Amino acid sequence: MLNRQKLAQKLNAISNSLFIDTSHEKEIAYESWQRLVQDPLLREKVKKIDAPWLIPDWQGALNETHLIEPITTPYGALAVDGSQVYPDRHEGIGCFLINIGVAHIAYGSPAGVYFSSDPTVFTSFNEDDIEAESPHDLVNCLRQELELQATVHASSTARQLFGQMPLLVLCDGSLVFWHLESKGPYLRDRFLGSYIHALEQLYQQKTLNAGYISLPKSKELVNLIRLELCNFEPLECVAHKQIKHLLDAMVARFFLTPGMRSNVFKSTATICNYYPEHLTPYFFYLDVGSEIARVEVPQWIASDDQLTSQVAALMLDQAHKGRGYPLALAESHEQAVVKGPDREFFYLMLSKMSVTHKRSRMISPKSSRKRGMGI
Repeated sequence: MLNRQKLAQKLNAISNSLFIDTSHEKEIAYESWQRLVQDPLLREKVKKIDAPWLIPDWQGALNETHLIEPITTPYGALAVDGSQVYPDRHEGIGCFLINIGVAHIAYGSPAGVYFSSDPTVFTSFNEDDIEAESPHDLVNCLRQELELQATVHASSTARQLFGQMPLLVLCDGSLVFWHLESKGPYLRDRFLGSYIHALEQLYQQKTLNAGYISLPKSKELVNLIRLELCNFEPLECVAHKQIKHLLDAMVARFFLTPGMRSNVFKSTATICNYYPEHLTPYFFYLDVGSEIARVEVPQWIASDDQLTSQVAALMLDQAHKGRGYPLALAESHEQAVVKGPDREFFYLMLSKMSVTHKRSRMISPKSSRKRGMGI
């Protein structure tokens, strides 16, 4: 059990590292940002530099803002989320579980609410998969694949139920498949085609879709400031270290107020080079009041100001209805999450099945001990 007294002492000892005062960094960044937005040649300067950091592309003014008009017409919000029970060697069976939750809420006329969850049990990986990647990474990739496939199916069903009512499909997280970039080419070749196929189907349906990132850790705008602090000569420059704790959301507060969004920026992550042009991820920052969130959309939406504004308005309305976080996303998570009792039920069913089928199941002493602690 946790020794709370010792924990309190150790937290107090590292409190200065846990709670960092960034006010001085913000002052430096603000002054640099003002110089950036006043530089008419900024975009050309950036394009000439082989920057060591991820730098976005954009059109128009760097600090361009858009006030979002409230939604007053009927619309639908659809979100899909996933959860999992990873393979556990201590349970004696190599299967694993992925649970997909769907939440569709229609506002106005016709109105309706549809929640569902769908568990899928996998018995094993194929040999090429398990030799190339860790089981956890593979499960995570499979979960996203099922999430995207369920999104396409659910959006098609929503169209049949609610006709031409505007529909926003919300994804929990990024449309940039970062995990495929960081884990090597095997996962990219194994899953990227499937992911992009799902996004293509949403495009063919002309279904508005966007990724919502709460408390984003991205630093693309910060990296522009880092370049400016280094006078656009970042090699062997240490001036950028003055703002090492800042995030884009902090920079966005220089020019956003509640109910506003930023300009649209293009992601230049390496993995995006594998996307078709019309599906390339773009992003903007949205002040929902409780936080500044990052919203990502494919190029076919980002290139249309009317569609971008519609996505921003629907996302803002969802955040307000969810008291700071999009309601449909929160509800889909509740449908998807596999809680402790659910996990125990999963393993109890496996135990009963092993008895019914007269098959031995070697549960490790560690797992048995956890379920029946003795003195």
